[in-house]
Amino acid sequence: MSVQRDGGLPQLVLQLRGGAKNRGPQNYAHSVERGIRLADIAAELGSDLAVLAALYPDGVARFWGSTPTNQLNNYKARALRDRRVGDDVLFYADTAFYSRARILHLLHNPAAARQIWGTDDDGQTWEHIMALGDIEPLVRPVPAGPVLRQLGLGVPLRSLTLVGAPEFAMITPLLADAGITPRTPVGSPPRKMTRKRLFKALDRLVDACRGHDRDPSVHGLPLTALWAIGRIASGEHRPASAQELKSGLEPVLERYGAASGDQPGSAEPFWRLRDSGLWDIVGSDDRWEIDPSGFHEGSGSNVSAGHVSSAGFTPAVTALLSEPEVQGRAVVMLSTALAADVDRAALLAEVGLAGYDSASGVLDTGNGAGSGAGEQGPAKRRAVLTERIVRSTAVAERVKRLHGHRCQVCKTRLTTRYGFYSEAAHIRGLGRPHEGPDQDDNVLCLCPNHHVQFDAFAIFIDSDLVVRRTSDGEKIGKLRLHPKHAIGPDHLQYHRRFCGMAD
Repeated sequence: MSVQRDGGLPQLVLQLRGGAKNRGPQNYAHSVERGIRLADIAAELGSDLAVLAALYPDGVARFWGSTPTNQLNNYKARALRDRRVGDDVLFYADTAFYSRARILHLLHNPAAARQIWGTDDDGQTWEHIMALGDIEPLVRPVPAGPVLRQLGLGVPLRSLTLVGAPEFAMITPLLADAGITPRTPVGSPPRKMTRKRLFKALDRLVDACRGHDRDPSVHGLPLTALWAIGRIASGEHRPASAQELKSGLEPVLERYGAASGDQPGSAEPFWRLRDSGLWDIVGSDDRWEIDPSGFHEGSGSNVSAGHVSSAGFTPAVTALLSEPEVQGRAVVMLSTALAADVDRAALLAEVGLAGYDSASGVLDTGNGAGSGAGEQGPAKRRAVLTERIVRSTAVAERVKRLHGHRCQVCKTRLTTRYGFYSEAAHIRGLGRPHEGPDQDDNVLCLCPNHHVQFDAFAIFIDSDLVVRRTSDGEKIGKLRLHPKHAIGPDHLQYHRRFCGMAD
């Protein structure tokens, strides 16, 4: 895939639709007008599924493909090699142009092409695929002769042909006279990024990763996003440099099984979500290049990553993710897309997000753990200077006494030899990153079981004080209340957001 430089002039692809003999009208109606359900070809798409799912939120993609050529420098070979994301496409049939579109993504995938279109009489399939958007049937067919002659091309059009940006600009008045109005430039400002759009984009990423946790290139997407959020949480808001990607992200991808020998490296996950609206990617020479050797069956990308100078979230996304609650919900969402065998607590700690997997958070800044093998005899000691949060035992005991040590979720009261036992659970944890207040309205009286579930974001309390399972929203019960114990709705809302709930 080649990505058009932001603000650059688009090129124009003159695309033959083909006649009835090679099923041109039938294929166009099938894959461009009606579209292809991504779910039907998910197995064939591999890591491209994540990009396409982000581009087509309704799950229906618009595709057009081209058969391969053995020539190296004819019109078709140059078009397949040099067309770019963001280029315009004019569909040609019966000596006229009759519709237009824009390239959103490029992939080379014979398996997907066979699933979509089958093969032609020579056994070839339309394996060089364009994912299309902004599809616009022309009000009336535009005679192609004047346009082709202006470009110095033969009439009729006989091959897939790429028109460079300067030539496209030259014929723009001619196209406008024929009723084809210019599109908004590719480099125009995108829609404002909001919380809702951010979470929708993350949700599409998570959906695309499901069922592909053994594919290193797909598994690298949530890992990369979590690593980038960790940088923001630590106060680093600028994109990561090439060196930071290599020294910081690459070890994470390798350690958690998201790197393989045939991948370009730590910039690859940013590439795969380049069209999602989440990332900024900059090349050292302000461009991205195609690696021709990357075309092979099953390849989702033929990217040369050698020119990366920086990559990270866009400024708008970074601003949103600077808010702890947005960070928390994003971390929870992305964590669900990780491979099942990933130690989530260890990963989050490694990328600077320790405490985000627990409502308690991290309670002190000291680290008393050793890294060496265990030894016989008394454990070694060392002097450390730590800060510890001072909990108010009076707050915890007061809340537990008010409820008679009965769990506010299940009403269980555990009897011990000396009385009753319950636990005080802070709704918004006292530790990092939550830094909640140690006061009555931020504390629940829970049994040990529900304390563990609440702390691990396995259950949450909705705005109607109904206790629900996070995994499926199933109702567990109504939260027991006490007239002298008010619960802070803002604290409950904060906890819900870390459970991935949108309110």
